[in-house]
Amino acid sequence: MAEEKFSLREIIRINLRGLSLIYSLIPWNGFMTFLSVLSDVVLSYWEYFFLAKLMDDILSSAARETLVWDIGLLTIGHLLMTLVYKILSVLYMYGGSNVWDIANAHLNEKMMSMDYEYMESESIHNKRRDIDITARFNGGGICVLFWYATPVMERALQMIIALSYTIYLISRCRIAFAGEPLKAIAFVGIFIFLFALLLAISSRKNKQAQETIHQYDEKNIPNYRFYQFYLNEYIEKEECGKTIRMFQQQELLSSYVKRLFQKLHDNIDKICLTDQKRNIWLGSIGAVISGLIYFLLGIMVSKHAITIGSVCLYAGCITNFLWHFRMWMEQWVDLVTNTKYVKMYLDFLEIPNKKYEGTLPIEKRDDDQFTIEFRHVSFRYPGSDRDVLKDFSIRFHIGERLAVVGKNGSGKTTLIKLLCRLYDPTEGQILLNGIDIRKYDYQEYLSLFSVVFQDFKIPALPLGQTVAVSRNYDEERVISALHRVGLDKLLNKMPQGLETPIYTDYDQNGVDISGGEAQKIAIARALYHDTPFVILDEPTAALDPLAEYEIYSHFNELVGTKTAVYISHRLSSCQFCNDILVIDEGKAVQRGSHEKLVQDQNGLYYILWHTQAQYYQTENIL
Repeated sequence: MAEEKFSLREIIRINLRGLSLIYSLIPWNGFMTFLSVLSDVVLSYWEYFFLAKLMDDILSSAARETLVWDIGLLTIGHLLMTLVYKILSVLYMYGGSNVWDIANAHLNEKMMSMDYEYMESESIHNKRRDIDITARFNGGGICVLFWYATPVMERALQMIIALSYTIYLISRCRIAFAGEPLKAIAFVGIFIFLFALLLAISSRKNKQAQETIHQYDEKNIPNYRFYQFYLNEYIEKEECGKTIRMFQQQELLSSYVKRLFQKLHDNIDKICLTDQKRNIWLGSIGAVISGLIYFLLGIMVSKHAITIGSVCLYAGCITNFLWHFRMWMEQWVDLVTNTKYVKMYLDFLEIPNKKYEGTLPIEKRDDDQFTIEFRHVSFRYPGSDRDVLKDFSIRFHIGERLAVVGKNGSGKTTLIKLLCRLYDPTEGQILLNGIDIRKYDYQEYLSLFSVVFQDFKIPALPLGQTVAVSRNYDEERVISALHRVGLDKLLNKMPQGLETPIYTDYDQNGVDISGGEAQKIAIARALYHDTPFVILDEPTAALDPLAEYEIYSHFNELVGTKTAVYISHRLSSCQFCNDILVIDEGKAVQRGSHEKLVQDQNGLYYILWHTQAQYYQTENIL
């Protein structure tokens, strides 16, 4: 991952944007964070202040009532403040326990709302994977920001208060060295110089260690990515298990995984060693600074510049400063390093959609009389210099069945993607009732189509919700759609009826289904939505010949009066369509009925038909 440098202003701006997003996702946690920080600061200095007051009152032989009051404030106050702090901390921790889940869900919402062309972009998927890997393995991004921003702010406040006490203590040197101004100046100057020098050395050593640790973490990111692939995407996949055993891949895969683990552990060992060296340095410097502070306090007490009780206050404040300064340095460096991961997250959310979504409403028609026309359409995928469709023109006939056939890669599926506005044409227009489809409201336009894609997916949800694509659905319509595609037997074996989950991935009470049943459910899902256009992209690829014949023999009944566009590489299954379009290398080269096209011996359809006819006698089936 390329190193990215930010100015202090950019670091603050990016992290504030990240915090603003976090607190918009978990609104109440921002207030809890503020109260938690405030209560911890008050708790820290409550003990120092009242302990110092109690000691001074004891040494000055104060009245019993005063001592009781001091003890009460010290103990009861400390107890109450601790209780408040613990409660607020629990609420803060509770809010942060699922911060990544909430942030990840926000990313998923973005993925689902992005233009479809991004979904086919490997660059976009890599960005999404890097965010996930960084968050889960490297601990970076939104998670680090949430957990580190609060202590960084708290420690900064702690240091400001402690430093104020330290400055006040130093100012008391004028009393300790009364009548000796030069000696006082020299003493204060030497103390400030040594104090600042030791803090600077401590800060530098800590920064060097943090940067070294970060470099090793960066080296581990690609190792984690490979680990995730081998473990989650291959070794644990059921479909890969057969290949692993049949081709005896165990030794090959084990060798790769072992090498990955070795690389990971080598870097982790280096991280641990670096951390130990840092702790030795910072511990030694802290001890020297503490000795310097106690020397100063001894001088001030011996010269009656401060009271003995004040030693507890100042010693506690300065010790507090040193502790928080060390931790603040570590967390600030981590926060700075993490800034690019926060920016990565924010940049992903801000990827703009390119598609113009239009505003025109779709004309409501009871007769479903919609006309679609491709007018001189050319299209190439983003990043490609090759047109998949070239000067393509066609008009759909209302209420008819159009079959689109051609060789693999000829542009059949691309035609459907353009029709559904998953992509917009590179050149030319697609018209709905004579109006460019880009001018229509995007969601209204999509509602015209029910599509069964070749690479469809069925989610592991209850059967009824899967068909209706909604938690609330019309049971009779769902059952009717399942009946029309021949899934009565599947429905009958569902123990909870339509509320039975599909697959057992996430619910052991679910029912696993075959590929053919999944494909029929996808068709039922399209039928349930009762749209003017039904588009089927290889809808029976997973069905056996008898099931395929059953679907086709009732196809007109299934589709009714709707316009149907059917894509297939099996020409035998296109005979039910009264109109067949042949595409070759992105161009419409033939169009007509099966009987007409098969008679043209010079046409591509004739060649494809007779090539496939060598392997099965479709005429006898249909």
